[in-house]
Amino acid sequence: MTTDRAGGPNASGRMVLAFLAFVLLAIFGASFVYRLERPSLEVHQKKSQAAMPDAMNQAMNGPMKEVMALMQKLQENPEDPGLQLAMAERFMAMGSFDRAKTFLDKVAKVRPDDPDVLNALGVTLYNLKDLEGAKAAFETILSRNAGDYRALFNLALLNKYALNQPEKAVAGFEAVIASPDADPETKATAQKELEGKAPQ
Repeated sequence: MTTDRAGGPNASGRMVLAFLAFVLLAIFGASFVYRLERPSLEVHQKKSQAAMPDAMNQAMNGPMKEVMALMQKLQENPEDPGLQLAMAERFMAMGSFDRAKTFLDKVAKVRPDDPDVLNALGVTLYNLKDLEGAKAAFETILSRNAGDYRALFNLALLNKYALNQPEKAVAGFEAVIASPDADPETKATAQKELEGKAPQ
């Protein structure tokens, strides 16, 4: 009996140790497999942190850099309509149409008949969901120059997609195609619109 008692605990102790070794082996194996499946998790985190300054640098070297330079010039010449129009165009390119309109409103007071200003204002108003305002801007250009292909094209797009006036849109696109002033790309886009194809 004594021998059996002594042998019993030793045998069960060995079983516990063997089980613990198996568990540790299983944990190590699972950890090893996890690392194999995700070898560069830490690298990705470091890369994403490093990518933030790169993205900021690109933004600061792109449109924002131009805006900052223009803002400095505007501080020296706050009433310069050329600078105000340039600022509006930069903000339009960035999709900041509220800010673009602020500058366009100032320029329009000084250059109410300027087709560049009116065209930019029409595009901006369209993006701000002021469809009637956009239409009025393009029609004002055409009342002074019936052959302005940009106004014809933009008004045709407005008629086709926003104002549900397909006949007027067709007439506008045809006028763009016939215009001697329109560039080949605009003419090609107008032709695709007439054929019912989406612009590429």
